[in-house]
Amino acid sequence: MSLFKIQCWFFILLAGATIASHTWITQFEQSGTELLTNHWQYKVFGNNRVDLTSTGFTLFSNNATAITSIYQNIPEITPGTILLLSAKVKCNDVVAGEKPWNQARLLLLQVDEKKERWDLSTVVVALTGTHGWKNYQGIFTVSPETQSVRIIAQLSQATGSFQVNDIKLYPVRETRMFTMTRNITLLAWGVFFLLLTGSCLFNRKHSIFLRLLLVCTFISIIVGTTFPGDTKNQVSDEVKTHFHTQSEPLKATILWNLSKIWHFCSFLLLGLIIALMMTQESLGRVIFIIFSLAAGTELAQLYIEGRTPLVADFFIDAAGGIAGMVLIWLRKIKKDNYTSDTKTA
Repeated sequence: MSLFKIQCWFFILLAGATIASHTWITQFEQSGTELLTNHWQYKVFGNNRVDLTSTGFTLFSNNATAITSIYQNIPEITPGTILLLSAKVKCNDVVAGEKPWNQARLLLLQVDEKKERWDLSTVVVALTGTHGWKNYQGIFTVSPETQSVRIIAQLSQATGSFQVNDIKLYPVRETRMFTMTRNITLLAWGVFFLLLTGSCLFNRKHSIFLRLLLVCTFISIIVGTTFPGDTKNQVSDEVKTHFHTQSEPLKATILWNLSKIWHFCSFLLLGLIIALMMTQESLGRVIFIIFSLAAGTELAQLYIEGRTPLVADFFIDAAGGIAGMVLIWLRKIKKDNYTSDTKTA
C-alpha cells in the first residue's frame, strides 16, 4: 500500500474515532457538593423587575439603557478547581442593545482581589429573540488569582424576558476514561501530523532552508492548535493591544480577528512551501495534505481545554493553503511562458 493510501485511511479512521469518542465518552463527573444557595441578590431600575420562583427566576426589562441582573457570590474557591454551571433557559422577545454583550446572558465571573476578570471565559449562554426551554452548561477552571466567583443572569441593556430554572453549580473532575482517550487521541493526531510532515520533507532533494521553513510552519500550526482557550485569548488580546497602541488610526478603521488572520496566513505559507516542494506530485495528494491538516487541527481541538472546532476555521485554513498553491502555480505558468517566448525569439 502506498504512503498516500496509508495517510488517507489513517485520517479517515482517526477522524471517525475522534468524533465518536468525544460524543460517547463522558468528560466530567461531579466531585463536590452544590455551591449555590437561595441567597440571590439583584439590581433593577425603573419598571424592570426580577421574579423569584421555587425553581429559578425570571428577569423582565423594558428599558434598553439599564442592566437588570440577579447574582450570587461564591467565596473561597480553590484555584485550579473545575466548575460546571448548568441551567434550563428560555427567553421571549429579547431585543439586543448596541454592544455585542447587550443580550440575555448567563455568566460565571471570576473575581480577584483587585478586579473582575472579564478577560477570562465567562459566558454560558447569550441569547436574543425568542427561544424555548433548553439546557445549557459551561465548564470553567478557577485561575490562581481568583478569590471568588460570581454567578450572574442579566438583561444587559436589552429588553424582553429571560427565564432561568434548575440552575446548578458544582465542582467536577475529568473521568479517567476521558483523560486516557484524550491522551491517546492527541498522540495519534501528533503521529499523523508527523507523517504528513515527513511525506513533504523527504519527498525530493530540497534546500535546507526550505525544509526548515516547512518544519517551522508545521510547528507554528500545531502550537497554535494546542493553545488552551484562555491562553490563546490572552495572547491575542496582548498582541492586539500592542498593535493598536503603536498604530492608533488602524485601531479605529480596521476590524479584525487575530486568530482568523493567523489561520489564513499560516496555511498560505504552508501551501506555498508544499507547492514548491511537491511539484512532481499529483494535485489530489497536495490538496489532501492541506485539507487533512486543516480538518485534523480542528478535530484535535475537541480535546483541547477551552477550544471549539469551527467549520469556518476549516474553510479559512483550506482557503489559505489553496491560495498559496495557486500563487506558486501562477508563478510557474508565468515563468514557463517567459521561457517559451525567449526560445521562440
